Amino acid sequence: MALVILTVCLVGLVTVLQKLLLGMSTRVIYKATNLPGVLSIIVGTAVTLLVQSSSVTTSTLTPLVGMGVIQLEDMLPLTLGANIGTTFTGLLASLVSDKIDSLQVALAHLFFNITGIIVFYPIPFMRNIPLNAARQLGKATRIFRFFPVVYILVCFIICPLLLLGLSSLFTQDSKGYTVLASFITAIVGCAIIYTIYWYNKKDGKGKIYNAMVKRNKRNQTYKDLPDDMDYLKSEIERLKDHTGLEDAVGKDTKTVDE
Repeated sequence: MALVILTVCLVGLVTVLQKLLLGMSTRVIYKATNLPGVLSIIVGTAVTLLVQSSSVTTSTLTPLVGMGVIQLEDMLPLTLGANIGTTFTGLLASLVSDKIDSLQVALAHLFFNITGIIVFYPIPFMRNIPLNAARQLGKATRIFRFFPVVYILVCFIICPLLLLGLSSLFTQDSKGYTVLASFITAIVGCAIIYTIYWYNKKDGKGKIYNAMVKRNKRNQTYKDLPDDMDYLKSEIERLKDHTGLEDAVGKDTKTVDE
């Protein structure tokens, strides 16, 4: 019952804050795109703390980036700040529990995001890694619309389950499970190394791109086929009316029959 009440209260709190502060937060976020990176992170954190939802920040910026109003480099610090601000919802939820474990989980979430920002954002070379990855994902999505679904399934479900399964095999305190886990790890490692080699040295990137383009063209052709057939039929009928082809064919057929 306490969990249900807590969930309802948090949902109600987020909803009320969004209704009250959505317009103001949108204006603040838009103005923060001209600030230095560290200040933009602080603004993104503060706005997300107010509305208790990082989706407000990202949903405000995403259409503007898509239209070219805001550069991707300007959106990155605000998104990082939103990732910090959204962890405070977990901190609020952990405060209602008397156990220290819930607070440890919430703090682990907070410091995990802060550590990621410290690792990737200050150095320009490291900062370009998520930016280039975002650009590549955008290009892939433009060609194959369901690519984000595949990306989420692989990176956030399949890979974590694989790593969790391997780690559980290593912790079974059994030589058989340890050997099995080592064998699977070696196979997965070899597959990853070969995939990277094939992607970079064997023109794997170009092959994947061409395959996606062909698939997109084929799907578009199937989608446009009924309209194209209707257009061809209407053009043939118009051609018959213009040239009298149907009457001529009918007269020739009648002559042959006679």
